Amino acid sequence: MTTQTACASGTAQPRVGTHHFVLTLEKPGLFSMTQEGTFTPPPGSSRQDAYQLIYRTVTEKDPKLRGATVGFFLLEPNQL
Repeated sequence: MTTQTACASGTAQPRVGTHHFVLTLEKPGLFSMTQEGTFTPPPGSSRQDAYQLIYRTVTEKDPKLRGATVGFFLLEPNQL
């Protein structure tokens, strides 16, 4: 879910999102996987909106992930 943006040199540079997420998905007896990245929620979004968008984006990329159970979800501001 990291976005790309072009810089002056013409090469793509990762654009850092406003939030960092960690999402662990599981299909018991089959697999578990964890994905992390940065995310910038649309204006006016709730935490639930962000969760649903991240889950949908991750599971749409790989058909075997559809219907997977969420074992862990973290969304925090991406600043130290």
